[in-house]
Amino acid sequence: MARGLYFQTSWVWARDIGDLDRGISPENPYDRRRERAVWIDIPTHRFTTNLFYQLPFGRGRTFLSNVNRAANLAVGGWEISGIYSYYSGQFLTPAWTGPDPVGLSFTNSRTPANVTLRPDHLRNANLPGGQRAVNRWFDASAFGNLSAGLGRFGTSAKGVIKGPGVNVWHVGFFKSFYITEKMLFRWELTGTNFFNHPNFSNPATNISQLANVGVISGVGGVNGSSTGDQPGARAFRMGLRFEF
Repeated sequence: MARGLYFQTSWVWARDIGDLDRGISPENPYDRRRERAVWIDIPTHRFTTNLFYQLPFGRGRTFLSNVNRAANLAVGGWEISGIYSYYSGQFLTPAWTGPDPVGLSFTNSRTPANVTLRPDHLRNANLPGGQRAVNRWFDASAFGNLSAGLGRFGTSAKGVIKGPGVNVWHVGFFKSFYITEKMLFRWELTGTNFFNHPNFSNPATNISQLANVGVISGVGGVNGSSTGDQPGARAFRMGLRFEF
């Protein structure tokens, strides 16, 4: 800490690759290599910074260091803190639901069983940043349907759709009221997602659901459950502590 200020910043640039999802069977049990792809919940970019600042007012500080005790109760002992996090989005996988095109799903009927597989990948489905919207996050027409009797799996790999990221500030305000040098009351007010920035949930990725594909229908972020960043709606918490 220098002159009442402490801050720390980190940036992680990562890529994690695997060939099987936890608890999910491969589409083609005879071709495990087909499942090799980027891991869904390891963001490419993870930037975080946190700071703590003791405002330079009141006794023992740069400004108004000689104020009387009554004035110091008002202007002294103020501190602020902030935590900023930015995570790039998850790697999402397109899906198609329809009659089994490869005949690997068991059924007692002559009608092929309904299955959910990855569709054909015709071109890059990720839209430029300025074209993304909650009702069209990616280009659903970049994927093609499969059909019964086709005799092959779709061409799409896993993780070819980039989902929305997380962008969130948490801020805290603190005030210490000194009774003696070793005894004080501490008031604190903390705000999660202080600027109430919307952090969207992932869009629907099943191209067979024409009304929903590419549509984002929720907020609250996608990485908050694993990182503890709480990217949901703004919320405040206030407390008073006695320290001795």
